[in-house]
Amino acid sequence: MKAELNLPAGFRFHPTDDELVNHYLLPKCASQAIGVPIIAEIDLYKFDPWQLPDMALYGEKEWYFFSPRDRKYPNGSRPNRAAGTGYWKATGADKPIGRPKPLGIKKALVFYAGKAPKGVKTNWIMHEYRLANVDRSASKKNKNLRLDDWVLCRIYNKKGQIEKHYVSDQKPVPFPEMEDKKPEPWMLNQSACSPLSQLVQSPMTNDLLHMDTSESVPRLHTESSCSEHTLSPDFMYEKEVQSSPRWNELDKSFEFINSYFLDEPFAAQVQYQPVQVSPLQDMFMKPF
Repeated sequence: MKAELNLPAGFRFHPTDDELVNHYLLPKCASQAIGVPIIAEIDLYKFDPWQLPDMALYGEKEWYFFSPRDRKYPNGSRPNRAAGTGYWKATGADKPIGRPKPLGIKKALVFYAGKAPKGVKTNWIMHEYRLANVDRSASKKNKNLRLDDWVLCRIYNKKGQIEKHYVSDQKPVPFPEMEDKKPEPWMLNQSACSPLSQLVQSPMTNDLLHMDTSESVPRLHTESSCSEHTLSPDFMYEKEVQSSPRWNELDKSFEFINSYFLDEPFAAQVQYQPVQVSPLQDMFMKPF
């Protein structure tokens, strides 16, 4: 598009704000001819800012365009700032152009890549010039989304480079091992039938002690400094009550031994020695 212009050598296009409004924007809105068609006409809000330099008729580090503006809502006067893969966001206060009566309004905007409000700020800047004292209220009869037929825009990058910004919409994929999975029913059945679970669920018994896993029966008291287990007094008292039937059987066996020695003829030659019982065994042997 730049090759279509026949400009003299050394030509530079650096207009001021007043020149842009008086010599370009006002004639364009009034449908008047411009001496040199150096500003391209495009719908600027359909493209990303890094695509615009190739569409300009002239420019090296800043580019100029005539563009229409649409409403964001049919019944409102706010402009739609969505553009390409991002959006333009206004920054700073509006600046009136022209004295003593302003003829135009200058607004500065920054381009954000991505969707609002989580867009990524870029270095692309736009100065938008629009006419002042224009009724932009929505018409009840004609619900047209067009807010301005023409506005003049200056586009440039603060770093003087053609920077491209693309924000990926892909969501992070979680790793399977990081997910909290509920156990399957077959896993619960298998764990319930395992030997370890049966050992924990069933009471532990042996010939001397009757251990129960319920909370009503005191458990063994252990200390980290000793490998041996010590029984609490309450625990010993409970076991004496539970083991009393076994001591009754021992009493019967002693009665049988006494009757045997009394009936034998050689019983007088053998001196019967009473069984020595330790104090600990005596505690277990006394029935309650």
